[in-house]
Amino acid sequence: MSNLPLNIANFFLAMQAGPSGADMLGAIFADDAVYTEPFSGQSEPHRGRDAILAAFAASRSEDFDDAVISLGAVEIEGDTITVKWTCYSRAIPGGSGSGTNVFTLAGGKVLSLVTTLDMP
Repeated sequence: MSNLPLNIANFFLAMQAGPSGADMLGAIFADDAVYTEPFSGQSEPHRGRDAILAAFAASRSEDFDDAVISLGAVEIEGDTITVKWTCYSRAIPGGSGSGTNVFTLAGGKVLSLVTTLDMP
């Protein structure tokens, strides 16, 4: 995984760091970034860095502070990076869940993040 861009590696480190990773997480996203996710039940994407950080903060619980994220396959096509992941945490029913993040970069920042979950 040595080809994983640093800001994408930092995204996963920030997610595992819990609330103390918020500043690192904020530095990764462009001001006008868009985040589409399955966790909140919101049908529209979160638009703008502040809305994205609020969505991440709202999805966190103390139980999730034990999260460990294991990265799987990484595909890089130009400014699009697709990362398969598995997250282990007591906050997840059954103790683990997996999915895919598709990042689109612009100017060294994440311009778009689409997260999908693997469903059984």
